[in-house]
Amino acid sequence: MNSPLRCAIIVGAAVFAVHLALALALFISIHVGGGAQAEFAWFWFMWLDYPISNFAWKFLATTPPVVALMDWGYTWGSGPNFRALFIHGLIGGAQWFLVGALVGSFFWPRTGYIATWRQREV
Repeated sequence: MNSPLRCAIIVGAAVFAVHLALALALFISIHVGGGAQAEFAWFWFMWLDYPISNFAWKFLATTPPVVALMDWGYTWGSGPNFRALFIHGLIGGAQWFLVGALVGSFFWPRTGYIATWRQREV
């Protein structure tokens, strides 16, 4: 990796992909397994995506586009589960992309910079 921005994007995308894969696995498990209380499994994502998930559920979940998405999800039997996948998978994933990008930008390999700095000392 030759720049902190490139490293930030790669690490952020990797963290986003892992988060989205976990949310998709939970969505499929709930959709296939069913059960009356299955949607309570999303509680762990509520905890994992704490700051953004509460904001998203409070302000974003009742907007007309998300309500239309939930209504479309009801046609194939998964309205609330589909809304939870949207909020936690994408919105929570965006939060984890930013966290991963921040970590990636701070910890990118600086061997070229350190080697150049040490040569200046000599």
